[in-house]
Amino acid sequence: MAARTTTPLGWRRTTAAVAAAASIAALAACGSTGDNTASGESGGAADAGSDPTTVEFWGWVPGLEDLVAQWNDENPDIQVNFHRMTGDDGQKVEAAVDAGAGPDLVQLSTHSLPDYVIQKRVQDITEYVSGDEANYTPAAWASVTFDGHVYGVPQGIGPTGMMYRQDILDQYGIPVPTTWDEYLQAARDLHAANPDVYIANLSPGEIGQWMQEVQQAEGSWYGIDGDSWTVGVNDAASKQVAERWQTLLDEGLVTTELMWTPEYWSLVNAGTIATISYAAWFPNALVENAADTSGLWRVAPMPTPAGSDNQGDSGGAAVVVLAGAEQPAAAAAFASWLNGSDETQEALIVDGGLFPSTINGLANPALMEASDFFGGQVINEVFAESAAKTPATWVDGPDYGTAQTAVLDEFAKVVAGSETFVEALDNAQAAVVADLEARGLSVSE
Repeated sequence: MAARTTTPLGWRRTTAAVAAAASIAALAACGSTGDNTASGESGGAADAGSDPTTVEFWGWVPGLEDLVAQWNDENPDIQVNFHRMTGDDGQKVEAAVDAGAGPDLVQLSTHSLPDYVIQKRVQDITEYVSGDEANYTPAAWASVTFDGHVYGVPQGIGPTGMMYRQDILDQYGIPVPTTWDEYLQAARDLHAANPDVYIANLSPGEIGQWMQEVQQAEGSWYGIDGDSWTVGVNDAASKQVAERWQTLLDEGLVTTELMWTPEYWSLVNAGTIATISYAAWFPNALVENAADTSGLWRVAPMPTPAGSDNQGDSGGAAVVVLAGAEQPAAAAAFASWLNGSDETQEALIVDGGLFPSTINGLANPALMEASDFFGGQVINEVFAESAAKTPATWVDGPDYGTAQTAVLDEFAKVVAGSETFVEALDNAQAAVVADLEARGLSVSE
């Protein structure tokens, strides 16, 4: 990461997301949640001389404890209690909100937000945060906006890049692939030169690596057709990606360990895996889990389809005000400060490991510093360019968790050799459509 970038790049991933946002209320019959968000008569900070307002906040980004402490020191009237989320805390939040006992604020994947809106688990905070919009990339703001109502404050995005072992590619005289056709040839050449080295690991349990390539190919799991949802788990873009993955698997050019396991990191550290295509937050995981490979890695754009310079995104997060929050204005004020304030951007980037969704974050010098681990490269220049080249096609919709589970369950069968990727997508498509219909949502075939 090195020199400062002061001019934010243009963001293009908005059109489809905005179109979906404009229709979601009608499709889900979900409108605004919570009477207090419309009038503004309740939910403010404590009056002078009264007891401070207390806000319960659950999140997982590293370093949040210090930022919460800073807020509490500077804002005696609104005190935030922070709980670090681990394990199954996400499911606990849903149950607690439904029981009327959830926290006030929670960090949430934007993939999950449509279901929270449909289930009325979040409050409309438009009146409290609408002035923040200009400080966020259009794509990030669209991810928290439905039918003109804002249901959260964006917190980070996940533009993609390809991390690669420069020493390994140099050793075998293999150029850094820039297209998927070149990538496939590099995979063949690399494995032919050394059967113990593979171009990548194809994890059957890591949905983000699949989704980023589908988005790059201009596909989407969801879409809008009038007053109905469409489901595209097995759309043409997905089948294009499936063909590539199938070839890599059939020719034995990839390993298939589950990502994040000791076995996976053993392969990474041993130099068995030459490239890893993933989001801007993954380099931190590489630094933490493969320290002995420092200096050997570089980052390049993810290879592209023929005739395209598209990149992808694995998704971001948001901080949302939950349905049971009695002081939404206070909760939203903290969320607005945490994610968008000038004084928090460096901590979110450096300590939190976030790739910013904010304009002031993108201009922060901390984002564009050289990385010793990556041989002095300013890797976020690659990820920022990737964000600018992400197509406006991906739409988040209801049933994301079920869709993810359905796809991954089928991918496990592919790796086991009992079906193909195309068959897996067809099976997952049927499962997602059936689940949406069982939930009473209109689905257009």
